[in-house]
Amino acid sequence: MFIARWQLTSRFGKLDDCISILRKWEIDVGERVGWKAGSIRVVTGFIGGNDSVLEFESHFETLSDLEGAWGDMERNPHHREYLKQLESVIVSGSSSWSLYREVKLIG
Repeated sequence: MFIARWQLTSRFGKLDDCISILRKWEIDVGERVGWKAGSIRVVTGFIGGNDSVLEFESHFETLSDLEGAWGDMERNPHHREYLKQLESVIVSGSSSWSLYREVKLIG
């Protein structure tokens, strides 16, 4: 299994706005590219973590699944619309993508 993690920093006082936009994005884009609620996780800084940082994770069985989802996103007209909305509430240049491979420790 693979995990795609998008990390970004919200502007001061705009974390709730970021989360609201991502909730709408999940309905209009995420669900249409096959991302199920159980395969997505959003976390924010809390105790000891930067409370302006937001991480959006999605889990995939194969890299082909991820590539297919990204291709579907590019064809979805709502995707660009939500990226423009996010632009006004995140710190420019703060976003980054990382890919992780899950390693089973038992069995």
